[in-house]
Amino acid sequence: MSIALKDAVKIVTDAVIVISKRFPIKWEDIDNKPNIPTIDMTDFYTKEEIDKILTANNQLVSPDGTIWKQTIDNNGVVSWKKVIPDGQ
Repeated sequence: MSIALKDAVKIVTDAVIVISKRFPIKWEDIDNKPNIPTIDMTDFYTKEEIDKILTANNQLVSPDGTIWKQTIDNNGVVSWKKVIPDGQ
């Protein structure tokens, strides 16, 4: 092996050893790391609130308070069905 090739192999080997000692990288060791913002969970909806919004957006309410929900058949015909409070 030539001297230049031996030197190149030594440089690469040394670099691999140095890099291997640095992994796994610790977050504390990183310079100029970005700030991680704190998330205010009060700004988000709960699953129950989302379900309520989606249900309300997919139905009609007549002036007497009756709730109507749409259905679409395979031919693309939209029809409305009265929602009965007991779930039938």
